[in-house]
This record gives sequence, C-alpha cells and structure tokens, in this order.
Amino acid sequence: MKPPSEAVRLDPHRWLFRQALLATAAFLVPVFAVLYFLTIPAGPWLAVLIVQVVASLLFAYAARSFRRVAVWVSRDGIAERGFFGRLVYLPVTDIGSLVLVHTYHGGGADSLPQLFVCSPAGKQVIRLRGQFWSLENMRLVGSTLGVQITELGETVSARELLEQYPGLLYWFERRPALAVVLFAVAVVAGGVLLYVGLAWLGVTTTT
Repeated sequence: MKPPSEAVRLDPHRWLFRQALLATAAFLVPVFAVLYFLTIPAGPWLAVLIVQVVASLLFAYAARSFRRVAVWVSRDGIAERGFFGRLVYLPVTDIGSLVLVHTYHGGGADSLPQLFVCSPAGKQVIRLRGQFWSLENMRLVGSTLGVQITELGETVSARELLEQYPGLLYWFERRPALAVVLFAVAVVAGGVLLYVGLAWLGVTTTT
C-alpha cells in the first residue's frame, strides 16, 4: 500500500527527535561509563561493548523509524505511516467525521489539540496528537479532504472525551487501571532482566 498520489506530506515536530537524542545520550553515556569503569580492570568489558553496540543499533533503528513517520493527505483520502512502518489509508468516501478536541495535558491546566479521523461508525482510524503535530497541520487535513471538522468548544479531560466520543480513545485510555497494572508488571520484569543481565556481566552477584 502506498500513500495517495499527489498528496501533501505532513511531518511531526522535528524538535522531538533532538529531544530524544539528548535524553538518550544523557542516559546512556553515564551508564556505560560506569559499566566500563567497573569492568575494564578485570571484568567482561567486551560484553559491555556488545551491549553498547546493540543499544546504538536500536537507537539508530528508532531514529530511522521516527524520520519515516508522516501523514499524507489529498482530496482522495488520508494515509498515515506510524513508528513501526505500518501504513494506514482511509479514502475520503470512508471518512465518517473529523473531530478536533483540546484535551488537558500533563495533569495540569495546559491543553493540546488532537484530531481524530473517524470511520462512519465513529471509531478512530487515524489520530494526530498535539505532542507530534501542529494545529495548522490538523486544520490543513480538513481543508484538503474537504470534510468539515467538528470542534469541541471547550477543553475536556480524557474521561469527558470518553463519555462524549467512546470510539476515539485507545484501550489503555479507556481502562487506565488495567494499563497501570500492566505497566507495573512490565517495570518489574524489566528490573529483573536488568539485574540478571548485570549479574551475567559480572557487575553484580546472584545468591
């Protein structure tokens, strides 16, 4: 599947990549510096080097994936290529509505716009978040498709949005308690794997 022909390409905020690069460097540089300090004298420093190479390759893959993320829009329809490369295309004849809302962000009074491209059944097919896409791009989607945008006049919370438009949110937004439990399990599992990995490298000892 390819993006619609003669479509306008919209890209996410590029400063997000710079932020991710700085955050990754701020985390990985001191971590690997400590690991090398602990293992170079008489430890498995080669294993640390292998882990560093793997981490660098994963970051390179993530960087390439982010740069491929885009939305294409034309009079015929809209397509989105997500982070993992999956391309979703929705012809304009299959668009039920465009919903633009401003939702609270970060648990405070700040708000961000979100554009939902929905099927005739009211289910979200493509979603443009304000964290990644500009409001101008969202309005450009509506004007290019020739579909009127339904815009909520006031900022709403995720719960209020769920009550008014139940088909717009992801499952973890509809079931936040379950999402928290699964996240906690993932953190514990990640901690165990990290400890076992450090033990394998000889940085810690198991009993």
